[in-house]
Amino acid sequence: MRTARCEPHTVAQRATCVSRRTTLKYYRASSSSAARASSIHHQDDDVSSALRRRRETLAAVTDAQEIALLLDATPSRVKEALINDERRLELTEIVLDLGRQAFARFPDGERVLTEDVITYEDLERMMERIGDVGHDNRAGINGTLHRISAIKNRYGKTIGATCRVGRAIAGSATLIRDVLDSSMAYQHSILLLGRPGVGKTTAIREMSRILADEGKKRVVIVDTSNEIGGDGDVAHVGIGQARRMQVPIASEQHLVLIEAVENHTPQTIVVDEIGTERETAAARTISERGVQLIGTAHGHTLENVLKNPALCDLIGGVVSVTLGDDEARRRGIQKSILERAGPPTFSVCVEMLDIDTWRVHTDVAGSVDALLAGQSPITELRTLNADGTITKIAEYNSRRAAMSSSIEGASMFLAYDPNAPRPDNKRGGTQQSSSALAAQEVATASARRAPSLVSTSFEAVSSRDTTSEEDDCAINSLRVFPFKISRDALERVMDELDLNEKVCLVDLLEDASVVIAPKSQVKTSTWLRSAARARGMPIYAVRTDNSAQLVRALQAMLGITGASDGISPSKSSTTTFDDANAADAMDEVRMAIEQLVIPHHEPVELLPRAASIIVLQQALVDTYMLKHAIVGEGGERRLRIDCEYITTRNKEQSDSAAASV
Repeated sequence: MRTARCEPHTVAQRATCVSRRTTLKYYRASSSSAARASSIHHQDDDVSSALRRRRETLAAVTDAQEIALLLDATPSRVKEALINDERRLELTEIVLDLGRQAFARFPDGERVLTEDVITYEDLERMMERIGDVGHDNRAGINGTLHRISAIKNRYGKTIGATCRVGRAIAGSATLIRDVLDSSMAYQHSILLLGRPGVGKTTAIREMSRILADEGKKRVVIVDTSNEIGGDGDVAHVGIGQARRMQVPIASEQHLVLIEAVENHTPQTIVVDEIGTERETAAARTISERGVQLIGTAHGHTLENVLKNPALCDLIGGVVSVTLGDDEARRRGIQKSILERAGPPTFSVCVEMLDIDTWRVHTDVAGSVDALLAGQSPITELRTLNADGTITKIAEYNSRRAAMSSSIEGASMFLAYDPNAPRPDNKRGGTQQSSSALAAQEVATASARRAPSLVSTSFEAVSSRDTTSEEDDCAINSLRVFPFKISRDALERVMDELDLNEKVCLVDLLEDASVVIAPKSQVKTSTWLRSAARARGMPIYAVRTDNSAQLVRALQAMLGITGASDGISPSKSSTTTFDDANAADAMDEVRMAIEQLVIPHHEPVELLPRAASIIVLQQALVDTYMLKHAIVGEGGERRLRIDCEYITTRNKEQSDSAAASV
């Protein structure tokens, strides 16, 4: 509330104004102090609640017998101080330094354990009970995850120690249990990313146990820092029946990885903290030998790994490609672009945002291709609720919405910000955008590529992109994304067929309803097929971008029946035109079978053709021993190729169907 300005003219008026201003300042200061005090009070309540939950969690997951084993290794007076402490199950560390009092660390602070200072004899007796200490000044207790780290002087004598409590938490892989179950059957390699302390090592320890005990797989753990199986010679029970290989020198982890494959015939290898180019190359070698990999890497998101030269090969690598002048002009981009160099080592990636919040990339290849193409990957945000249930939300951040700026402040957003909240903007009209379709179709699309990768209880929250001011498309028009197709040629055909009101060309894939592309490019552009499949949009492949091919594709998109190609060929060229259509139809069959039906197990519907050409297509499909059927009526009759192989009875039925055509 604004107050009127006080303009004093007399001494009395001036005194009144001063009193009024003083009162207003006091009121504002009091209100501000009260607001700050209330805010601090709420923050204190939140911190106390979080601390209480952490203490309860630590006490619930801690084994009292393992804590007793750690206390047995400490000096006697340290053990006596902690053995009767009610908070011993919440213990995180014991710190012993020569000439100082020993103290213990708990979630809510530190506690001094002894009145006397630690002596050489205390440290020597403790190290004798523990046993051998490695070159990294670490030692462990057999059968536990506890770690004792020694501090030595320059002469090699121990002058301090840190006793860290290790805990194995059952159920730490619950958020991706469906992905893990699917990986047992389909050998999916899983990469875990996240900041330090978020629980990556704890998660892969639990995953090792599940694969070894429940999946009955031969699991070998390459334990570089002994954080998975513990520092002792006897591994912790938290890894189940998995075997553990220790790494003598951390820089030689890649050699131990290769040794594990060559000597111990594993089905699954678990490795923590992949961080060098040699380890990345070893991981790719293992993956190419058909061994499943479960690993962690340094990086918070998939985009961080993509920008890391030492680790980007884990997700396929990046290569610079130089386009020709015509191709760059057709795409409307610069001549040098980045593309994925090869197949990724890990097919599934998990971004651990917090202990109970993970983001899952069920198709790493598609996510990497989308990022390199300037699009946003489709991810799934999973949250573990307090009652043990899991909430799954399909995420898709539209590039058009992400690049929009607010009117005031002009705050720009990245095309892909994993930590940014997904917008839920409404779009006018009844037609759903491709972003909404992507959110609804990602579960079934991923299930077609790898069944059971995505749970059937899928909670889709569509993130609809907003329409820019430059978008001239009508609400009910068909939005076509031309991929490496001449826009000028498409616009000419649209003018000839008077389709400008029914068809609209768009510049972004997420704004499109369908895609039109050359067959040769559909065959080689894996990211386009993956993105279109996830968004539920069809791809119309044409042999070339000549008028006849584009006319037929547009008619098929709009379902126009009984229409000609829009081009009137001369009588002398009729036979040549029919031969070209037949050859085009045969190429369409081969590409559909070899690029979609067989490798991806997806049924495909071909473009409408004449009855004589459909008969030729059926004969070609029969050579592949695949089931097929004719669908549609009139000018929309077309061939559907199924992903099931044909039997004798089906062969007789297909022969009778071909005869009826």
